[in-house]
Amino acid sequence: MIEKIGSLSLLLILGFSGLVCFGAPRTQVKPPQRGSQLEEGIKHLANGHLTEALAAFSRFKQNAPQDARPYFYSGVALTEAGRLTAAALELSEAVRLDPHRLEYLIFQANVFARLKQKDHANDVLSSFQSVPAEQLEASWLQMLAEIYYRLERFDDALLMLNLLEKRNPDDPRLDLNRGQVYAVQNQLDKAQELFRKSIAKHPNNALAHFELGKLFYQINELTAAKKMLLEAVRLEKTNPQYLQKLGAVCLALQEIDRAVSYLEQAVALDPNSSQINYSLGLAWQRNGQRQKAADFIKKFQELKRREDQAGEIERTLARGERMLDEGKPTEAAAAFEQVVQSDTNNWTAHAYLAEMSLETGDWRKAWPHLTKMEEVDAESVVGNYLMARHWYLRKDFGRARDYAEKVKQSRPAHAELRNLLGRTYLELSQPEKARHEFEEAVRLAPERADYRENLQKLIFPK
Repeated sequence: MIEKIGSLSLLLILGFSGLVCFGAPRTQVKPPQRGSQLEEGIKHLANGHLTEALAAFSRFKQNAPQDARPYFYSGVALTEAGRLTAAALELSEAVRLDPHRLEYLIFQANVFARLKQKDHANDVLSSFQSVPAEQLEASWLQMLAEIYYRLERFDDALLMLNLLEKRNPDDPRLDLNRGQVYAVQNQLDKAQELFRKSIAKHPNNALAHFELGKLFYQINELTAAKKMLLEAVRLEKTNPQYLQKLGAVCLALQEIDRAVSYLEQAVALDPNSSQINYSLGLAWQRNGQRQKAADFIKKFQELKRREDQAGEIERTLARGERMLDEGKPTEAAAAFEQVVQSDTNNWTAHAYLAEMSLETGDWRKAWPHLTKMEEVDAESVVGNYLMARHWYLRKDFGRARDYAEKVKQSRPAHAELRNLLGRTYLELSQPEKARHEFEEAVRLAPERADYRENLQKLIFPK
């Protein structure tokens, strides 16, 4: 996999340097004022204090609900925290509010690619293909190279890496990254040459030694593979992937005790790796320890079964999304139901089913999906918004208000939410609050005649 930019340097790029943009921005973006919640959040983000950063960005949203920046930085923070689905929602809001900011689009594509939502990632990338890549800063070219690699668009990945080489020909990462691209395309001679060049420039890069060791193992040059992998492990002793591959090479060289030693270290670091458990099972089998071999092979089979099931769930979910896009809700619902039967905690499938039920006014059918969504992720903006709609349909306007107000803390510029809050406050006999929400809905979405009508009915009742 392409070597990533260090998170701290990336955050500094995002937080404090001039950001690239193209076209005519919808809003004038200014640097954060000293002492503002945005500046505070950026500093927390750069220091790795993600919870504090998200809280600061949320406060800034209340003062500037149509400023895209806090949504973007929230997306970055959530990505750093590994909460990719939540990050995708924040970045989608940033792009909606300021669709011309190129770095928002690149980071959004990055998150979609990491979520394995290839169609969404490619759609985002296609939206700025007319922009010359030469205009991008190096950090964004590096991120684009990784995105293209994940999407298996290898020619595009190489193009980004070649552009980076023109700017910094001595960067050892570029030889390593290009070698990775050629290796996955099975162009092993080119890959080997590039890995060697990377090591010559930067001998202490463990990943370059690992990649070259993997390549030698693939072409059955076991002694050379062992040498490279020993160096990778020396440089990075706690990497279970490096230890597993070294153990597999020792096993192929009939060095059984060494193989067991390396693989036991690997499984201690990553007990849920199917590949490590399989290799250790084989090693114990060669060692004559049948019971230990059987135990690890059994665990491998269970882990592999789960991996296969997860892959099938991903494909079924994608099929449901495709059916929705094609205007086939019945087939889509069947696919999503299949997903939740296989994985009762699949938040995304429950969300689709809940929303589809609410769209038809069937709050009873939506309820079990909404409760499961809340159990899995009580802080989800989407989940809380759907809950607000659910309680409104059930005419429990107090609960509808509570959920909607919670969403407003994260999405103050969501016109549909503000209109729903207006209707809710009207039902709660709080016309002044209702009027404020209707006015905000109209300001945020002046093209919506139904929002204007709600406001007019309140101001000029018949």
